[in-house]
Amino acid sequence: PNRPDKPVERAGRRLFGNPDEVFLQSRPKRGLLTPAEVRCTALAEMNLTRDSIVWDIGAGSGAVSVEAAQIAAEGTVYAVEMDVEDYQLIAANATRFGVQNLVPVLGKAPEAWAGLPDPDAIFVGGTGRQVGQIVRQSYRRLRVGGSLVVSVRSIENVAAVRRVFLDANVDDKVWMVNFAR
Repeated sequence: PNRPDKPVERAGRRLFGNPDEVFLQSRPKRGLLTPAEVRCTALAEMNLTRDSIVWDIGAGSGAVSVEAAQIAAEGTVYAVEMDVEDYQLIAANATRFGVQNLVPVLGKAPEAWAGLPDPDAIFVGGTGRQVGQIVRQSYRRLRVGGSLVVSVRSIENVAAVRRVFLDANVDDKVWMVNFAR
């Protein structure tokens, strides 16, 4: 009783799957970051290597970006976010976790990634209505053999993303993930 399972100074120091609450988040949008369980699945499916170039589109406060940067420690992660407050949180979370290979990019997709190097892996998160277009345009920039992972919350966005992959004749995987705490 009254003792943490782990020493407090080690909280949030996992390579990936850190507790959601260790990431700085904006209010009142708190709770909109990609949950730890979804981050773990997404990062595994992105097939990251130590030198991967990664795009996190719709990065929010940067939870996926930070953990991708820890895995791809010799690569570079570009966290694209159009909300100024969240953009600032990406840099703060990168500092908090001590990652120096994370580059916050302020802007709206696809214009914001115009000057970025082609990625080995892309994560598209969020709930925007333009997810199908963003996936289509980002897929065109993905390096051969790369991975594109999309996390959506509505059946309409699942259908839009699936349509993109069908049009591109890509063998995709669709998972419905449900976690209970």
